[in-house]
Amino acid sequence: MKNYLYLLFGLFLISCEKEKTSDLAKIESQLKTDNLYTSEFILKNDTLLKGKLGTEIAIPFDLFDNYTNGKIKFELKEYFTKEDMILNGLSTITDKDELLESSGMIYINFTEEGKQLNIKKGRKYTAKFPNTILEKSNIYTNDNDSIFKWKLEDEKIKISIPDFIKELEYLKKNNVDSFKSFLKEVSIDSLNIIKEKDSITFYEILKQQDTKLFNNNKSFYLNLGYQIKNGRLIQNGEDTIIENLYNNENEIYSLTSGSLNWINIDRIKEFEFEKKINFNINIKCSQFSVNIIYLESNSCIKQYINYNSNSLNIKILGKMKVVIYTNNDQKIYYDSFYLDKNSKINFDIKLKETTLDQLKTMLVSQ
Repeated sequence: MKNYLYLLFGLFLISCEKEKTSDLAKIESQLKTDNLYTSEFILKNDTLLKGKLGTEIAIPFDLFDNYTNGKIKFELKEYFTKEDMILNGLSTITDKDELLESSGMIYINFTEEGKQLNIKKGRKYTAKFPNTILEKSNIYTNDNDSIFKWKLEDEKIKISIPDFIKELEYLKKNNVDSFKSFLKEVSIDSLNIIKEKDSITFYEILKQQDTKLFNNNKSFYLNLGYQIKNGRLIQNGEDTIIENLYNNENEIYSLTSGSLNWINIDRIKEFEFEKKINFNINIKCSQFSVNIIYLESNSCIKQYINYNSNSLNIKILGKMKVVIYTNNDQKIYYDSFYLDKNSKINFDIKLKETTLDQLKTMLVSQ
């Protein structure tokens, strides 16, 4: 009889723990932002798809190896702000435990009448991003919707920039009154080198131009911030040309990929050191969500602890904000504190009742 009662008590504890964990997942679901765009189409030709935040996905007509000419459902989620990353629990950490700083993340998927579509070997789609990409960024992927450990890919990020050299050659050759806005695509890794090289070449060409070419194409030069004086083109002196040549560019960042699910554009962020932080929590609960927010970069990490295992190794970088929350009896509780390299390692967590809206504000505020 005693063993039977122990068994019932054990089952009761397991049941309660699952229920609390499920409630925590419900809160996290309610925190998420609605960044999903969907559309349906039949793939007959090369197709361009565009998300509601400006991401463009170009797919070739023969992208999939198991497509049977039915209706395709396209799903795209776009996350370009730090607030979105925090509220959606999108940690910026690699599968090698490296800290990342993100320029943005997308989720992309294609199904055909409920069937998962697979990309044909050797085929790729192109994604163009509407936002500026951080220098030294790379492409990372993840195929798990709940555990974000980003894997580095071999693909390189490309950027389309104005081809001023080709523009000048076109103007001189055709002697026209308008320009064509030529673009060229380069790897983001070599962007600064190419910009400097183009700027020097551009200036050398300008010194050889004549008054007629200047006068016939004033709109092009004035758009770059130049002035025509005594039949020559000037811009606050020779030394400013490299700096100002690209002021008016419309940079378009893109990548090609043969993978679906999650794509993240990130760069490695060197942290100062790791520190083991201990949490003394005033409420017993099966699970707590710990959100580590780096205030000086687009970086955040979401982790979990429980009442009996209540410490974490945290990567320290600049000033950080830690928000911890849980639920109990359908109520939400939270506490927060700031952290840096000089902080103590033991924190008394005094969870207090809050609302979902107040929790959102606490997570995204500085």
